[in-house]
Amino acid sequence: MTANAAGAVWLTGADGFVGGWLRRELAERGRQAAALVLEPARLGGVLPAIRLDLAEAARAAPGQAVIDLEALPPPSGLIHLAALSHPSECAADPPRARAVNTVGPARLYEQILDRWPDLPILHVSSGQVYLPASAPRREDEPVEPVNVYGASKLQGEAVALGLRDRGHRITVVRPFNHTGPGQDPRFALPSFALRIAALERRGGGELKVGRLDAVRDFLHVRQVAAVYLELLARAGEVDVVNVCSGRGRAIGDLLDGLVTRSQAAIQVVPDPARLRGAADPGVLVGDPGRLRSLLGRVPELDEDALLDELLADARVRVEAGEDLTRA
Repeated sequence: MTANAAGAVWLTGADGFVGGWLRRELAERGRQAAALVLEPARLGGVLPAIRLDLAEAARAAPGQAVIDLEALPPPSGLIHLAALSHPSECAADPPRARAVNTVGPARLYEQILDRWPDLPILHVSSGQVYLPASAPRREDEPVEPVNVYGASKLQGEAVALGLRDRGHRITVVRPFNHTGPGQDPRFALPSFALRIAALERRGGGELKVGRLDAVRDFLHVRQVAAVYLELLARAGEVDVVNVCSGRGRAIGDLLDGLVTRSQAAIQVVPDPARLRGAADPGVLVGDPGRLRSLLGRVPELDEDALLDELLADARVRVEAGEDLTRA
């Protein structure tokens, strides 16, 4: 059966951080989204949604149905976002990381492509599949993950690229760091912003931090969502493409920007308990050359606007009583 070009964009993980921004982006473009998520009720009926448990799907036999294809409007494309995405969570349970990030997607793709073999698919991997190095990483350079998360995502890439080799319209995207309002507090920048906002309410204090000399390639999540939709329209044209800016920023410099914006006195204090050792690469920056050749441009981060948004969002979340135990 041929995919419906006017159909809905199916999003796994539509209730997650990037998924929420993608739903906004689709709505602004007048396009329909459909969600494949662990708990459809959490979306409140705002869009068509069905249950997808990738760990459960991983236990299915090859060829066994893992979702109800008839419960959603026909798709025009699929963006696979759902993952076990925090490195520490993957390190704590490698079998679950492999189930969710590798085997579950394989079973999902098998069923969907059996019905719609020409469906455009964007398989979201990670820049953490690369061997860290001082120079920006290109798609044709060696991949050598330094943590369980990156390894499980690389195995997921093998699934997607194997299907691409069989003629399906699949492109793997390797996003580097992206952040913005609403991100999980376990990630560095929202963690900093949320704890700074909490300290502001107490009149200031100490902010305990881990490694600050690490260099990352950041984009705003809004930019990443827009790029994903543009790349979905060209799925299959290339095998792998980085989603990045090509510019590295030190975590410590971004933290300095947040502290400068604080309305209270903040003392930054090193905390060995927050260090992740070899699982936390020193420099990880992407080469955006292939992205530029596809889209004719490369997204550029407005750092000041991002830091303003992160802290404003953090203040709202702290005021609302968000639990910061994981920050």
